Amino acid sequence: MDVRQLRNPPDDPAVRAWMLHSTGLDPQVRDYVLATAGAERLIERSINRALALLAVTDHLRADIHVLCVGGRHRSVAVAEELAARLRAVGYGVETEHRHIDRSILR
Repeated sequence: MDVRQLRNPPDDPAVRAWMLHSTGLDPQVRDYVLATAGAERLIERSINRALALLAVTDHLRADIHVLCVGGRHRSVAVAEELAARLRAVGYGVETEHRHIDRSILR
């Protein structure tokens, strides 16, 4: 799932200073990312695909990879939202944020 089309918090001068020290695990970052136009549609489409994949695999396992540029803000916020929605309908979900501790990319 490519979320690069969503607003990148560090690119916004109005919030850049504090976003540089935050991640998609922070509620303010999550809210900022999920308020981007098109975010809900993107998440809904991904949930529907995940549910279809899980139905085909008889609930064995489905891996969903969420990517952006740096892996600290958008991908983390969206992955956590996807996980929460899948948990809400009864699926066990694990999340791993592989790049969350890396420096902000220029």
